[in-house]
Amino acid sequence: VIDGVPMLNESSEQPYTAIGGTADAGNRDAGDGISNLNPEDIESISILKGAPAAALYGTQAANGVILITTKKGLAGKQEVAFTSSVAFDKAMMLPKLQNHYGMSDEIESWGERENITTGNPIPSFFRTGVTAIHSLSFMTGNERVQTYFSYANTMGKGILGKHELSKHNINFRETATFYEGRLKIDGNVNLLSQHVKNRPVPGGFYMNPLVGLYRFPRGMDITEYKEHFEVWSEERHLNVQNWHAPTEDFEQNPYWIQERITSRDQRTRAIVSLALNLKITNCFSVQARGNVDYVNDKFRQKYYASTAPALAGNNGRYIDSGNEQVQTYGDVIGTYKGKFSDFSLDVSLGVSISRKKANELRYDSKTASLKFANVFNIANINMNTSAYISEQIDAIREMQSLFITTQIGFRDYLFLDVSARNDWSSTLAYTSRESRGFFYPSIGVSCLMNRVLKLPEQVTSGKVRVAWSKVGNDIPLYITNSASHITAGGEYLANDAAPFKEMEPEMNYSWEIGAEGRFLNSRIGFNITFYRTNTHNQFFKLPTLAGDK
Repeated sequence: VIDGVPMLNESSEQPYTAIGGTADAGNRDAGDGISNLNPEDIESISILKGAPAAALYGTQAANGVILITTKKGLAGKQEVAFTSSVAFDKAMMLPKLQNHYGMSDEIESWGERENITTGNPIPSFFRTGVTAIHSLSFMTGNERVQTYFSYANTMGKGILGKHELSKHNINFRETATFYEGRLKIDGNVNLLSQHVKNRPVPGGFYMNPLVGLYRFPRGMDITEYKEHFEVWSEERHLNVQNWHAPTEDFEQNPYWIQERITSRDQRTRAIVSLALNLKITNCFSVQARGNVDYVNDKFRQKYYASTAPALAGNNGRYIDSGNEQVQTYGDVIGTYKGKFSDFSLDVSLGVSISRKKANELRYDSKTASLKFANVFNIANINMNTSAYISEQIDAIREMQSLFITTQIGFRDYLFLDVSARNDWSSTLAYTSRESRGFFYPSIGVSCLMNRVLKLPEQVTSGKVRVAWSKVGNDIPLYITNSASHITAGGEYLANDAAPFKEMEPEMNYSWEIGAEGRFLNSRIGFNITFYRTNTHNQFFKLPTLAGDK
């Protein structure tokens, strides 16, 4: 959540999830929401713990909320700031190789005992990674209007060769007050352009160059396979992978992987948000917020001929993928804050709507291969059932919500929090819950111990809490009204999902107890939580049984 507005949740919708991974250049994943921000633009980061946070932000907040507040202009302050940072990365822990048993079968080190004198090829495979971030920001404002603008550029090279990242961030925020501060308007525009070359693959065998590097037989010199990772094949009339062991297994030449399995992904993202806050009385205010979050991802990957057969066809493999997502979000919240003798009351009643539309088109030749070796375009893919085509056209998911949160305080040390929320999800269409949605409440009690007991002066603050909550969650698209589809080769496939009974929303029940404290003027702190969670009506997608239709 950035400045109080939920951002697009993309964690499971990246078109290249199984192929990409986390970019080490810049130490940020292209898929996370915070990558859209320049670190210098962040004012503070706070955590809304536990499932009760879902009352305000819905099912996405079932496990809590990371709340990011960005900088804005300040009245009476004019400032121009330039920051620059450079970070260097080195591989910290590398395997130690033995020097007593050499090659026996040209594959592994199981030979007679000897003294190995060949060098260690592992350290030279890695390079020093560099990440440089440069940012420029402007801030100005008076009592009525405040302006903040920033631009940041990130350039990175990972510790693996050929891996590079380039990113540009632009942020513009304008805030204004009217009618003696009773009306506040806050607008924000955030733009991102990011390019990543040869994103590293986490774990695995075939795509991981470290497998072949670490398993290389001791006593052999890897220089030949480094300088000549490919050799000319008279039979095929093209260059093929050169390695000491068969590449039909899970191991490949690590230098071949770096040079002949290449990828590029590009992300364009724009976030535009607007918030209005109207103070009607000293106790009652109304807030309206909305945003549009647009993400466009493009991904291309090339596998040259003679790549491991488990990964590619005889003539290579080509992947071309595009994914576009647009989320629109809006809410209206009325808030009342009052104090009555020893008691305080804080009530918020709101409605919200979130709508996400996705379009995706992905071509992947897989093991169907290419018609002509190493010609990487869609027209060269053998479109048979071994290839893969995935397409989504205007896949829409909408959530409408009504929620209320109430906090009752006693003498500013004992607080009772109660919340309730009802969601109506489009994915539950064609069920009896389509009209009534699903309801989930929460209740919690917290006490500030430093205001009740006389604690040692070294204790800055202390708090204990207990809470119970129920959080609902809808189901994926096209389960209650699934459709048949056609494979890349034109083969007709029946529905791959059909519920055993009428679908119900997932329900997560949890309770927790916890304590937290700060000591020595908040220099030291602790936070302990014990919780238990039970999930009911959990959704699983199972393969159909043989003979079922």
